[in-house]
Amino acid sequence: MKAFKRIASALGVLFLSVAFAALVTYLTTSEEDRPDIVELTESFDADGGQERAIDWDSLPSEVVAWIEVPGTSIDEPIVQATLDAPNAYLYTDALGQGAYGTPFIDCECALDSPFVMVYGHHMSDGTVFADFAKFADRDYAKEHEVIYVYTRSGNERHELEVKAVDVVNANRETLRTSFGTDEERVAYLNGSVAKSDLVLGGDALIGEALWAFATCSYQTSNSRTVVYASAPQSTS
Repeated sequence: MKAFKRIASALGVLFLSVAFAALVTYLTTSEEDRPDIVELTESFDADGGQERAIDWDSLPSEVVAWIEVPGTSIDEPIVQATLDAPNAYLYTDALGQGAYGTPFIDCECALDSPFVMVYGHHMSDGTVFADFAKFADRDYAKEHEVIYVYTRSGNERHELEVKAVDVVNANRETLRTSFGTDEERVAYLNGSVAKSDLVLGGDALIGEALWAFATCSYQTSNSRTVVYASAPQSTS
């Protein structure tokens, strides 16, 4: 059951550590340093408000991607977890700005995997991945259905479209992150998306790659919201 016990365990720790992380970050980040966090992210915007440009040279090498969801507070670096330390980034801030942790790719996935699971804190101040919990509302999800992922490799911007949103009880629901064959992966993920609490756009079948963004939510004492997204299907 190398399944979504990982989301239960990883995000269970996320849920318990949110208040601690917020407190430690507040205590360890000085008033002078806090504006630098904003300046760091704002400095990535390209001139003239055109397509955003990430200055990868200014970021630690651990940052492999950056996620932006227009109209939300989600604007975060993404790092890659490793098998020897799968939950290290629950507490490690790749930018060195406090104890918020860093959104991270599951250690069994990678940027070029056909399925990419990304975990992020739901901070009480509404930062990091907190706004993903709001995607359980259909209107909110439709208003924010475009997700941009910028990757260091190739310096590319990937436009994703929200396909489905699932609120799971981590005490009894599991989600796999690795598969024996492509056919097994497609069948499993198509089933997971089709059975989600919210399916957008009618046909939400999985194409070549699927992303999932997971964070704690508060429908139950151990709920997680998982937002599934993939590249928009061509209309031609």
